[in-house]
Amino acid sequence: MFSSDLLKGLTRLYSRFSVSPCVQSSEVSEELMEYLTSKELIYLSLNNEVCVKSAVKLALELVRLGLDVEVISKPLSWKDFEELVNEYLSLNGYHVLRNLRFSRRRYEVDVLGVDHTSGIAIVVDCKHWGPGYSKKGRLNRIAGEHRAKVMRLAEECAPTTSKYRVLSKAKVLIPVIVTLTDVMHGYVGGSFVVPILRFNDFISNAKFYIDTLVSKSDLIINKCHS
Repeated sequence: MFSSDLLKGLTRLYSRFSVSPCVQSSEVSEELMEYLTSKELIYLSLNNEVCVKSAVKLALELVRLGLDVEVISKPLSWKDFEELVNEYLSLNGYHVLRNLRFSRRRYEVDVLGVDHTSGIAIVVDCKHWGPGYSKKGRLNRIAGEHRAKVMRLAEECAPTTSKYRVLSKAKVLIPVIVTLTDVMHGYVGGSFVVPILRFNDFISNAKFYIDTLVSKSDLIINKCHS
């Protein structure tokens, strides 16, 4: 049973790690040290400091224990947030590419995950907007722009697929905007808008959401699928 005191200590330590990757060992209780070590989340430095291996993996552990993902995600940097998306895709069996550049115009997508079984490729644009962000008009426009970028990837797929053969396993490309907060969610502007809190569910049930919310004429077909 995970005690409330241990959870409070873990939360405090996470806040400390958001400022510095290492803390004095005296700041970590024996019980907490044992728990974090068993989860392979920390290591001891040569100076006998306790250091976090990955802020993202620690964040995922806190979310698993029931803490608010919005609160936990707030201290993460933009790169950390991208890694969190990457972790969720990898845990669900997706082959993941990050910071994928393509086209002569040098388009870039933050994260692309391919599920070999279903042939679904989730193409993600991460938006680490903080709580209170409510410019829905802008989000709607960005969702449309992201869809246009994914359509370009599907059209000009040959050079990229020759470099990343895993793209040939994707039948359809699904544009997704992942946000930190629940400003808006659903199928918006030709893209799925998914708060990070709902992202794992979205990945697990991607085919259902696609079949339910996206018409066949709206699907982005990968011309390089083989």
